Amino acid sequence: MDKYKVGMRVEIVGHLDGFWNSYYGAKVLRVDRTKLRVRYEELIDDDEGEYIVEDVDLKHIRPYLPESLDINYRLAVGDDVDVYDRDGWWRGEVVFEGDDELIVYFPYMVGDDSETFGTFPYNDIHIHQEVKHVGKGFAWSHVKIAGSM
Repeated sequence: MDKYKVGMRVEIVGHLDGFWNSYYGAKVLRVDRTKLRVRYEELIDDDEGEYIVEDVDLKHIRPYLPESLDINYRLAVGDDVDVYDRDGWWRGEVVFEGDDELIVYFPYMVGDDSETFGTFPYNDIHIHQEVKHVGKGFAWSHVKIAGSM
């Protein structure tokens, strides 16, 4: 439990309908044995106009993705990626490479077919990262499907 501290940036892993495989940035406000109280960085309560604060089970929390990771890659068709959209990061797969943008398929999205594909500029996309708990810290590893260098 000592891996998370008050003031630390974390990501909340989407676990409700319509939010599967999404990641939203938040700041830790309180640490309990099985939960963290967090304030989202982008999600605002429509009624109150303030950032949403909630208690989240530890199994739905991971540390915030480091600003820079030592990964040498070029995004390509088949890559497992995260796309910044709707105030969070959404996991998908690159299905087409353009000059300035990529088309991404979101196999985990629930809803109509129009939401399962999207076109995004390269700077709104990064390779998907998984985190493992190692000792008292964390270790990141990327998920690379295609385009390895």
